[in-house]
Amino acid sequence: MTLASSWVVVAAMLQVSGPVPAAPGSAADVVPPQLEDVGVDERLGAQLPLDLPLVNSEGKNVQLGELLDGQRPVVLTLGYYKCKSLCGLVLSGTARALQRTGLSLGQDYRAVTVSISPSETPRLAAEAQRGATASLATSASQAAAWAFLVPGAETAVRRVADAVGFRYAWDAETQQFAHAAVLFVLTPQGKVSRYFYGVDFAPRDLRLALVEAAEGKVGTTLDKVLLTCFRFDPATRKYALFLDAWLKGGSLLVFLGLAGLLGTLWRRELRGGRAP
Repeated sequence: MTLASSWVVVAAMLQVSGPVPAAPGSAADVVPPQLEDVGVDERLGAQLPLDLPLVNSEGKNVQLGELLDGQRPVVLTLGYYKCKSLCGLVLSGTARALQRTGLSLGQDYRAVTVSISPSETPRLAAEAQRGATASLATSASQAAAWAFLVPGAETAVRRVADAVGFRYAWDAETQQFAHAAVLFVLTPQGKVSRYFYGVDFAPRDLRLALVEAAEGKVGTTLDKVLLTCFRFDPATRKYALFLDAWLKGGSLLVFLGLAGLLGTLWRRELRGGRAP
Protein backbone atom coordinates (compact mmCIF):
# COMPACT_ATOMS: atom_id res chain seq x y z
CA MET A 1 0.00 0.00 0.00
CA THR A 2 1.39 3.43 -0.94
CA LEU A 3 1.73 6.42 1.36
CA ALA A 4 -1.30 8.05 -0.21
CA SER A 5 -3.63 5.09 0.25
CA SER A 6 -2.24 4.47 3.75
CA TRP A 7 -3.23 7.96 4.85
CA VAL A 8 -6.74 7.51 3.51
CA VAL A 9 -7.18 4.40 5.64
CA VAL A 10 -5.58 6.01 8.70
CA ALA A 11 -7.79 9.10 8.40
CA ALA A 12 -10.90 6.97 8.08
CA MET A 13 -9.99 4.73 11.01
CA LEU A 14 -9.40 7.80 13.14
CA GLN A 15 -12.88 9.01 12.12
CA VAL A 16 -11.55 12.24 10.64
CA SER A 17 -14.10 14.53 8.98
CA GLY A 18 -12.82 16.98 6.43
CA PRO A 19 -9.50 17.12 4.57
CA VAL A 20 -7.09 14.26 5.24
CA PRO A 21 -4.29 15.51 7.55
CA ALA A 22 -0.69 15.61 6.45
CA ALA A 23 1.48 12.71 7.51
CA PRO A 24 4.31 13.48 9.92
CA GLY A 25 7.85 13.44 8.60
CA SER A 26 9.95 15.58 6.30
CA ALA A 27 8.83 13.91 3.05
CA ALA A 28 5.15 13.72 3.93
CA ASP A 29 4.36 17.06 5.54
CA VAL A 30 2.42 18.01 2.44
CA VAL A 31 -0.81 16.15 1.71
CA PRO A 32 -0.39 14.08 -1.49
CA PRO A 33 -2.06 15.87 -4.42
CA GLN A 34 -4.47 12.98 -4.98
CA LEU A 35 -5.80 13.42 -1.41
CA GLU A 36 -6.32 17.18 -1.43
CA ASP A 37 -9.94 16.79 -2.51
CA VAL A 38 -10.74 13.80 -0.29
CA GLY A 39 -12.94 14.26 2.78
CA VAL A 40 -16.47 14.99 3.96
CA ASP A 41 -18.27 18.32 4.08
CA GLU A 42 -21.30 17.80 6.31
CA ARG A 43 -24.52 19.03 4.71
CA LEU A 44 -27.23 18.28 7.24
CA GLY A 45 -30.68 18.75 5.75
CA ALA A 46 -29.45 18.52 2.16
CA GLN A 47 -31.84 16.82 -0.25
CA LEU A 48 -30.55 13.94 -2.35
CA PRO A 49 -31.48 14.00 -6.06
CA LEU A 50 -34.43 11.60 -6.18
CA ASP A 51 -34.51 11.61 -10.00
CA LEU A 52 -31.00 10.19 -10.17
CA PRO A 53 -30.78 7.26 -12.66
CA LEU A 54 -28.95 4.21 -11.32
CA VAL A 55 -28.74 0.47 -12.03
CA ASN A 56 -29.64 -2.10 -9.36
CA SER A 57 -28.10 -5.50 -8.65
CA GLU A 58 -30.50 -7.13 -11.12
CA GLY A 59 -29.37 -4.87 -13.94
CA LYS A 60 -32.60 -2.84 -13.95
CA ASN A 61 -32.67 0.93 -14.33
CA VAL A 62 -34.08 2.65 -11.23
CA GLN A 63 -34.29 6.14 -9.85
CA LEU A 64 -33.03 6.89 -6.37
CA GLY A 65 -36.47 8.11 -5.33
CA GLU A 66 -37.96 4.66 -6.05
CA LEU A 67 -35.87 3.21 -3.22
CA LEU A 68 -37.35 5.59 -0.64
CA ASP A 69 -40.91 5.00 0.53
CA GLY A 70 -41.43 8.23 2.49
CA GLN A 71 -42.07 6.24 5.69
CA ARG A 72 -38.80 4.60 6.71
CA PRO A 73 -35.39 6.18 7.32
CA VAL A 74 -32.48 5.15 5.12
CA VAL A 75 -28.88 4.14 5.80
CA LEU A 76 -26.66 5.24 2.91
CA THR A 77 -23.09 4.14 2.17
CA LEU A 78 -20.83 5.10 -0.73
CA GLY A 79 -17.84 3.07 -1.86
CA TYR A 80 -17.01 0.53 -4.52
CA TYR A 81 -17.26 -3.23 -4.69
CA LYS A 82 -13.72 -3.98 -5.92
CA CYS A 83 -12.21 -2.16 -2.93
CA LYS A 84 -9.87 -4.58 -1.17
CA SER A 85 -9.85 -2.96 2.25
CA LEU A 86 -11.80 0.06 3.47
CA CYS A 87 -15.17 -0.41 1.71
CA GLY A 88 -15.52 -3.97 2.94
CA LEU A 89 -14.85 -2.83 6.49
CA VAL A 90 -17.49 -0.10 6.23
CA LEU A 91 -20.10 -2.51 4.86
CA SER A 92 -19.39 -5.21 7.46
CA GLY A 93 -19.39 -2.61 10.24
CA THR A 94 -22.69 -1.21 8.99
CA ALA A 95 -24.32 -4.66 8.80
CA ARG A 96 -23.01 -5.59 12.24
CA ALA A 97 -24.32 -2.40 13.84
CA LEU A 98 -27.71 -2.66 12.11
CA GLN A 99 -28.10 -6.25 13.28
CA ARG A 100 -27.54 -5.14 16.87
CA THR A 101 -29.94 -2.19 16.75
CA GLY A 102 -32.92 -4.51 17.19
CA LEU A 103 -34.61 -2.85 14.21
CA SER A 104 -35.77 -4.85 11.21
CA LEU A 105 -34.48 -4.28 7.67
CA GLY A 106 -37.38 -3.42 5.41
CA GLN A 107 -39.84 -2.99 8.25
CA ASP A 108 -38.14 -0.24 10.28
CA TYR A 109 -35.56 1.12 7.85
CA ARG A 110 -34.14 0.74 4.35
CA ALA A 111 -30.53 0.87 3.19
CA VAL A 112 -28.82 1.96 -0.01
CA THR A 113 -25.23 1.39 -1.15
CA VAL A 114 -24.02 3.15 -4.28
CA SER A 115 -20.77 2.37 -6.06
CA ILE A 116 -18.61 5.39 -6.89
CA SER A 117 -16.99 3.48 -9.76
CA PRO A 118 -18.76 3.86 -13.13
CA SER A 119 -17.04 0.72 -14.42
CA GLU A 120 -18.57 -1.67 -11.89
CA THR A 121 -21.33 -4.08 -12.87
CA PRO A 122 -24.66 -5.26 -11.39
CA ARG A 123 -23.05 -8.67 -10.81
CA LEU A 124 -20.55 -7.12 -8.40
CA ALA A 125 -23.40 -5.27 -6.69
CA ALA A 126 -25.34 -8.55 -6.29
CA GLU A 127 -22.34 -10.28 -4.70
CA ALA A 128 -21.89 -7.43 -2.23
CA GLN A 129 -25.60 -7.46 -1.44
CA ARG A 130 -25.59 -11.17 -0.59
CA GLY A 131 -22.64 -10.73 1.74
CA ALA A 132 -23.97 -7.66 3.55
CA THR A 133 -27.54 -8.89 4.05
CA ALA A 134 -26.72 -12.47 5.06
CA SER A 135 -27.09 -11.67 8.77
CA LEU A 136 -29.97 -9.21 8.39
CA ALA A 137 -32.45 -10.69 5.93
CA THR A 138 -34.51 -13.86 6.24
CA SER A 139 -36.06 -13.59 2.77
CA ALA A 140 -35.26 -12.26 -0.69
CA SER A 141 -37.81 -9.46 -0.29
CA GLN A 142 -36.21 -8.37 2.96
CA ALA A 143 -32.73 -8.46 1.40
CA ALA A 144 -34.03 -6.25 -1.41
CA ALA A 145 -34.68 -3.54 1.19
CA TRP A 146 -30.91 -2.96 1.13
CA ALA A 147 -30.33 -1.88 -2.47
CA PHE A 148 -26.88 -2.19 -4.00
CA LEU A 149 -26.43 0.03 -7.04
CA VAL A 150 -23.99 0.99 -9.75
CA PRO A 151 -24.04 4.44 -11.37
CA GLY A 152 -23.77 3.58 -15.05
CA ALA A 153 -22.12 6.99 -15.54
CA GLU A 154 -19.79 8.96 -13.30
CA THR A 155 -22.06 12.01 -13.38
CA ALA A 156 -24.77 10.03 -11.60
CA VAL A 157 -22.78 9.09 -8.52
CA ARG A 158 -21.12 12.50 -8.41
CA ARG A 159 -24.55 14.03 -7.86
CA VAL A 160 -25.15 11.76 -4.86
CA ALA A 161 -21.66 12.41 -3.48
CA ASP A 162 -22.00 16.17 -3.90
CA ALA A 163 -25.38 16.16 -2.14
CA VAL A 164 -23.95 14.53 1.01
CA GLY A 165 -20.55 16.28 0.80
CA PHE A 166 -18.60 13.07 0.09
CA ARG A 167 -15.37 14.05 -1.69
CA TYR A 168 -13.35 11.26 -3.29
CA ALA A 169 -10.62 10.94 -5.91
CA TRP A 170 -9.08 8.33 -8.19
CA ASP A 171 -5.49 7.41 -7.30
CA ALA A 172 -3.81 6.42 -10.57
CA GLU A 173 -0.76 5.07 -8.77
CA THR A 174 -2.68 2.46 -6.76
CA GLN A 175 -5.58 2.15 -9.21
CA GLN A 176 -7.96 2.72 -6.30
CA PHE A 177 -10.41 5.36 -5.16
CA ALA A 178 -9.34 7.47 -2.19
CA HIS A 179 -12.26 8.26 0.11
CA ALA A 180 -13.31 8.50 3.74
CA ALA A 181 -15.15 5.85 5.77
CA VAL A 182 -18.56 7.27 6.55
CA LEU A 183 -22.17 6.19 6.98
CA PHE A 184 -25.07 8.54 6.27
CA VAL A 185 -28.53 8.41 7.85
CA LEU A 186 -31.30 9.91 5.70
CA THR A 187 -34.87 10.87 6.44
CA PRO A 188 -37.62 8.91 4.65
CA GLN A 189 -37.76 11.78 2.14
CA GLY A 190 -34.04 11.53 1.34
CA LYS A 191 -32.61 14.41 3.36
CA VAL A 192 -29.30 14.08 5.22
CA SER A 193 -29.92 13.60 8.94
CA ARG A 194 -26.70 12.22 10.50
CA TYR A 195 -23.09 11.34 9.70
CA PHE A 196 -21.16 8.52 11.38
CA TYR A 197 -17.44 8.02 10.71
CA GLY A 198 -15.15 5.01 10.83
CA VAL A 199 -15.79 1.30 10.32
CA ASP A 200 -17.33 0.40 13.69
CA PHE A 201 -20.63 2.04 14.61
CA ALA A 202 -22.37 2.05 18.01
CA PRO A 203 -25.71 0.21 17.64
CA ARG A 204 -27.48 2.43 20.18
CA ASP A 205 -26.42 5.61 18.41
CA LEU A 206 -27.40 4.22 15.02
CA ARG A 207 -30.80 3.14 16.36
CA LEU A 208 -31.47 6.56 17.88
CA ALA A 209 -30.37 8.24 14.65
CA LEU A 210 -32.84 6.14 12.65
CA VAL A 211 -35.66 6.84 15.10
CA GLU A 212 -34.81 10.54 15.03
CA ALA A 213 -34.63 10.65 11.22
CA ALA A 214 -38.07 9.03 11.02
CA GLU A 215 -39.46 11.50 13.58
CA GLY A 216 -40.46 8.67 15.90
CA LYS A 217 -42.35 6.65 13.27
CA VAL A 218 -40.10 3.65 13.93
CA GLY A 219 -38.81 2.21 17.19
CA THR A 220 -40.52 1.94 20.55
CA THR A 221 -41.96 4.40 23.05
CA LEU A 222 -38.74 3.99 25.04
CA ASP A 223 -36.74 5.19 22.03
CA LYS A 224 -38.85 8.34 21.88
CA VAL A 225 -38.35 8.93 25.61
CA LEU A 226 -34.59 8.46 25.20
CA LEU A 227 -34.51 11.07 22.44
CA THR A 228 -35.95 13.62 24.89
CA CYS A 229 -33.05 12.92 27.25
CA PHE A 230 -30.27 12.31 24.73
CA ARG A 231 -28.92 14.64 22.07
CA PHE A 232 -26.41 13.98 19.29
CA ASP A 233 -23.04 15.51 20.20
CA PRO A 234 -21.18 16.55 16.99
CA ALA A 235 -17.88 16.59 18.86
CA THR A 236 -18.03 12.94 19.95
CA ARG A 237 -20.36 11.69 17.16
CA LYS A 238 -22.48 10.02 19.83
CA TYR A 239 -25.79 10.53 21.57
CA ALA A 240 -25.14 11.91 25.05
CA LEU A 241 -27.35 12.70 28.03
CA PHE A 242 -28.96 16.09 27.59
CA LEU A 243 -28.61 17.87 30.95
CA ASP A 244 -31.44 20.32 30.34
CA ALA A 245 -33.91 17.52 29.73
CA TRP A 246 -32.62 15.68 32.76
CA LEU A 247 -33.06 18.75 34.96
CA LYS A 248 -36.55 19.33 33.62
CA GLY A 249 -37.41 15.72 34.31
CA GLY A 250 -35.97 16.05 37.82
CA SER A 251 -37.96 19.23 38.43
CA LEU A 252 -41.13 17.47 37.34
CA LEU A 253 -40.47 14.62 39.77
CA VAL A 254 -39.91 17.12 42.61
CA PHE A 255 -43.14 18.92 41.71
CA LEU A 256 -45.11 15.67 41.64
CA GLY A 257 -43.61 14.65 44.97
CA LEU A 258 -44.57 17.96 46.60
CA ALA A 259 -48.04 17.84 45.08
CA GLY A 260 -48.53 14.33 46.48
CA LEU A 261 -47.33 15.41 49.93
CA LEU A 262 -49.61 18.47 50.00
CA GLY A 263 -52.54 16.36 48.84
CA THR A 264 -51.95 13.86 51.65
CA LEU A 265 -51.73 16.62 54.28
CA TRP A 266 -54.87 18.28 52.92
CA ARG A 267 -56.86 15.05 53.13
CA ARG A 268 -55.68 14.48 56.70
CA GLU A 269 -56.74 18.00 57.65
CA LEU A 270 -60.18 17.47 56.17
CA ARG A 271 -60.62 14.20 58.07
CA GLY A 272 -59.45 15.91 61.25
CA GLY A 273 -61.98 18.74 60.78
CA ARG A 274 -64.88 16.31 60.50
CA ALA A 275 -63.95 14.44 63.66
CA PRO A 276 -66.33 15.01 66.72
